[in-house]
Amino acid sequence: MTCRNTTSRFRLPAIAALACGVALFASHSFAADAFTYNSDKPDAKQVIGAELNKTFGPVEKKDGVKIGVVLKSLTNQYWQGIAKGVEAAARDLGVEVTIQAANSEADPTQQLTIAQTLIGRNFDAYVLSPVSVSNLTPAIRELHDRNVPIANADDARIAATVYVGPNHELNGVVAADYMAEHLPDGGDVAQIEGQAGSSAAILRIKGFKEGIEKHANLKLVASVPGNWDGTQAYNATQTILRKNPEIKAIYANNDTMAVGVAKAVSDMGLTGKIIVVGTDGIPAALDGIKNGTISATITPLPYYQGYWSVEALVRLLDGQKIPDWVVAPAQLITKDNMAEFFDEKYDVKEGLYNK
Repeated sequence: MTCRNTTSRFRLPAIAALACGVALFASHSFAADAFTYNSDKPDAKQVIGAELNKTFGPVEKKDGVKIGVVLKSLTNQYWQGIAKGVEAAARDLGVEVTIQAANSEADPTQQLTIAQTLIGRNFDAYVLSPVSVSNLTPAIRELHDRNVPIANADDARIAATVYVGPNHELNGVVAADYMAEHLPDGGDVAQIEGQAGSSAAILRIKGFKEGIEKHANLKLVASVPGNWDGTQAYNATQTILRKNPEIKAIYANNDTMAVGVAKAVSDMGLTGKIIVVGTDGIPAALDGIKNGTISATITPLPYYQGYWSVEALVRLLDGQKIPDWVVAPAQLITKDNMAEFFDEKYDVKEGLYNK
């Protein structure tokens, strides 16, 4: 198999190493009682989201299908983007979706209650975005027992039928490589970490540290928690910069924190002197990129994660054997290429990939 990007106008740097050399499976029908839950396995077979239509053929509408969706929180613009993709797929594919989320990304108990309530309504399939790898365990076990297909949209990898998302570790690596490219003379860098226990945070932290280690002229002098919160990231950044005035770049594990980092940098009169890189591609960060307070963000384009989650479930319910991992390609977004992916309102452009 030749691994290539069929949408050649876009770069897929963060998934190339994973996607190349992995055979894609031809679709075939299988018994309704044969749903598997292997998407959290290290050897999960993959297909690039943009290749779904090419690999498995056009997706058939499934009128009457009902899908329950449990996200982490709808207060974060990232999860709002996933919800928009879910709703778009529902319109295109003729299915009904019910979307609910916890009030906060830091409320795993409320999210479990929501999931259990929706399971009680007997949807045909579910999209789950757990706060952690364990907080939805009772709900997930019940779905396994019932043999109901699960799409795990982003973040915590669980034993689902299909995981739809990026390799979060590579997000951190891409951030480190971007800094190395734009700091030819090297320098000190820092990281603002996501919430402890979050799979995305653990992997992004690891990837960034490993990425920095590849570049001998870069030195990671601080890596402190921001807990996905902009205010905490603001305060942490000010503390870091007072202790380490020579810092040249800061990576925030999500864009909410990147906005806080950028404000701290600005308030200290250092805008333009410190590279700020985030992850997620939320509108607030894109506005920062446009205005020059944020240098870049790495995003899997959450709209498409939501869209492909619903599409994958519809295909599974139609008897297609979808690989365990639908890869959402991470894109490095800068001021130079932002217009390729987002409109003037910072909504992701539909039709970027062949659906």
